[in-house]
Amino acid sequence: MAALFTCYNRKSLETILPHRGEALRKIDGVFYDASAPGMIRGIKKVHDSDQDLEGHFPGAPTYPGYAQDEFVCLVAAALIPIAFKDMDHEPYVVQKIVRYKKNAVPGDTLTAEVTLHGRRAKFFMFSARIINQHNEVIAEYEKIVGAV
Repeated sequence: MAALFTCYNRKSLETILPHRGEALRKIDGVFYDASAPGMIRGIKKVHDSDQDLEGHFPGAPTYPGYAQDEFVCLVAAALIPIAFKDMDHEPYVVQKIVRYKKNAVPGDTLTAEVTLHGRRAKFFMFSARIINQHNEVIAEYEKIVGAV
């Protein structure tokens, strides 16, 4: 019997994603529930020492949008090989439309909730949202496209 719930930390993500080293520092792990195969959750704790905070902004550090985007894309990319184990290529994911709602700051724990909406041949269409530990929406994503 397959596990109903699977957790991947940063190290185990290396078994399903092509990213290594600094590229993986934007994600701490993912949680996949086999009873909801079109959804995955990713976790990222924003620390004071996070390199992406450098220069964003002195006196009021804010986790920048590009880092949030990379976080969401990594989570979406992780869903492809988990949910579609027959994939023989590495996933590539880009996001198209995003609405930032609230700043992410040091101390925040971000959760990216990524939902798969469909697949056409080697292309996957997702949407996502990032929420913080207070369940406040940080960003909303539409038209995330993944390919293998």
